[in-house]
Amino acid sequence: MNIGDRVRLVHHTQEGIVTAFLPNQVVEVEIEDGFKIPVLKNELVTIAKDEKVVFNEKKSTEKLQDLASKIVAESGFFLAFLPINDQLLSTYLVNNTDIDILFTLGETKDGNYAGLAAGHLTPRTWQKVGEANLGRFDKWSPLLVQALFFKAGFGTPKEPLLRKFTFVANTFFKSKRLAPGLGKEAFTFQVDQKVEAVNLTRLDADKLRESMTEPNPTAELPKKIALPVQRKNLEVDLHIEQLTPQAAKMNAGQMLELQLDVFEKQLDQAILQNANEITFIHGVGNGTLRTEIQKRLGRHPHVQFFQDARKERFGYGATLAKLK
Repeated sequence: MNIGDRVRLVHHTQEGIVTAFLPNQVVEVEIEDGFKIPVLKNELVTIAKDEKVVFNEKKSTEKLQDLASKIVAESGFFLAFLPINDQLLSTYLVNNTDIDILFTLGETKDGNYAGLAAGHLTPRTWQKVGEANLGRFDKWSPLLVQALFFKAGFGTPKEPLLRKFTFVANTFFKSKRLAPGLGKEAFTFQVDQKVEAVNLTRLDADKLRESMTEPNPTAELPKKIALPVQRKNLEVDLHIEQLTPQAAKMNAGQMLELQLDVFEKQLDQAILQNANEITFIHGVGNGTLRTEIQKRLGRHPHVQFFQDARKERFGYGATLAKLK
């Protein structure tokens, strides 16, 4: 069962499309009219594409076709590395959605960009875009995937996507699973996965709104003036209780994996937003998270330098990264 698969509830007549996987074996399913409901994974069965041929039930077929016209899988774009042997991997982009995807794939190295592939993925198709060598894993450059989404007819436009992947061994080798569309075990990453909202800033929204709307008759700007672009300074709180309500059920390894995943995603977002600097609040603890974060910052091509954040505020529990 993967994002974008059509499923049926075992003890109900409802059918829908898998849109997300939640904690505790719960799956989010979009049913008719766009409603999304949580369902236990063992309460769902995947609907086979050839079901109407096997059962030859006209009413059931008509119902499925009617449902398919109302429910569209708009999430399910994957990057997959399929093993050829113990060293070589084939790289695929997989479209497990019901919409068309125009894509480009490239790599970044030393501040430069090199295009690797581009193409058009029709719904429920895949395309091989290259090969990778596990023997040179530590030399892999970050990959950059860009995508435009299209579906004919009326609907809500889907925003263009830009996603950067920097691969680290401890997360890469845990990602092996049945790749959607390919039907084979591969190291699989969802390109269009939504980044969970994290407390990036500590601004008081009400005060900011008041300051923006309060009239100031004495202030007058010249008619033509070039205002400097202010680059943002961001903060990300990586304390596990700020990232998930399931912290009490997680072991130390799972916590660290989640914290580093959020760290990578928020660093990518900060770079895309052209932020000036970003502070990661990781706490003191045993120092494992702090060490791993600073190791990754030290080899990141878009980080100018990093240092312990203001000790009078954070002690040794935060790291500030200055971005290029």
